[in-house]
Amino acid sequence: MSAVDTVASLAMATTDRTPKGTVYQHTHFLRPAMSDDMRIEASVLRFGKASAFAETKVIFISSDELVAHATLEFAF
Repeated sequence: MSAVDTVASLAMATTDRTPKGTVYQHTHFLRPAMSDDMRIEASVLRFGKASAFAETKVIFISSDELVAHATLEFAF
């Protein structure tokens, strides 16, 4: 979950405003994350005036299987 939060925070840093931090994070773990390398992809869904929303996916590199999915909200 900390890796998901870190990658989503980096995605939030793509604006000229500095985020104040994570307000909400909900993570679904779909399978055990063992014995394989993973990539984490973050997408900013919406930048608002006071908050922003992101979606993050953790994916096995070798099989492209989804390991975890998270939605996050950040305060500005």
